[in-house]
Amino acid sequence: MNIRILPVIIILVLSFRVSYSQFELLDVGAKPISMGGAFTSLANNSNAVYYNPAGISQLPFREVSIFYSPAPFGLKELANGSVNFVEPTKFGAFGLSAKTYGFELYKEITATLTYANNYNRKIYYGANINYYNLKIQNYGSASAVGIDIGAMAYLTDFLRWGFSAFNLNRPSIGTQNDKLPQVYRTGLSVQPRTDLNFALDVEKDTRYTASVKAGIEYTLYDMISLRAGIGTEPTKFSGGVGFSYSLFEIDYGFYNHQDLGLTHQGTITINFGGEKGRKMIKESLKNAFVKGKK
Repeated sequence: MNIRILPVIIILVLSFRVSYSQFELLDVGAKPISMGGAFTSLANNSNAVYYNPAGISQLPFREVSIFYSPAPFGLKELANGSVNFVEPTKFGAFGLSAKTYGFELYKEITATLTYANNYNRKIYYGANINYYNLKIQNYGSASAVGIDIGAMAYLTDFLRWGFSAFNLNRPSIGTQNDKLPQVYRTGLSVQPRTDLNFALDVEKDTRYTASVKAGIEYTLYDMISLRAGIGTEPTKFSGGVGFSYSLFEIDYGFYNHQDLGLTHQGTITINFGGEKGRKMIKESLKNAFVKGKK
């Protein structure tokens, strides 16, 4: 790394974090990101742990995903990524996730354990336990534990509602006891057909003005998914595409910040149910209201 630009990069990274806070609730996953982050009431893949932990109980089969954003706003020092694993069982769904942010001088690592279950395939509930670890070179490291909860309800055969709350226990980190963000989300998603989803979220960080997020997803031939989204606070536009075949799904997403430009990211997912699993997820809302179906 060029020694002349190193101080600039450090200032950019730290000022980005100071203007927000440690362990900011960043969007994770190419699919949710391309839908503007409006995923609280949809939450139908393993990235649900970052939006609504209740959502993993919608998954009928084991799922593994890897997400990576190599250079947000053109800075590789802001790189972030995650690895997620979900295992549905007769006792509920269990998830294990790890997320990273930063580079060798400033690194955030979050490990998450998730549990979710449902009642009659219409009411879903779940929780996360997060272990946060922050390391700043030459300054040491610090850690904290946070608790998240989520709920979801199938209101009709075309309408879902979701709610989630993050860091309910108000954890703090470091010698200065800096409070980690406490964030609440709620949203609705409309599914007029199994190949079409509209989603709307409202997000409130207790420190800032509420933001609104909206997204759309349209699937062609059960193989190609086209997505777009918008958001406020800050204003941003997003889009992306997903390709599915057999056990595999590859998603690409981007978003455009009004001042900082484009950011690209991708996700690779293995769903052990394959085409059958994807069909079950798409039809879960409709089937919940079909008499005799579970």
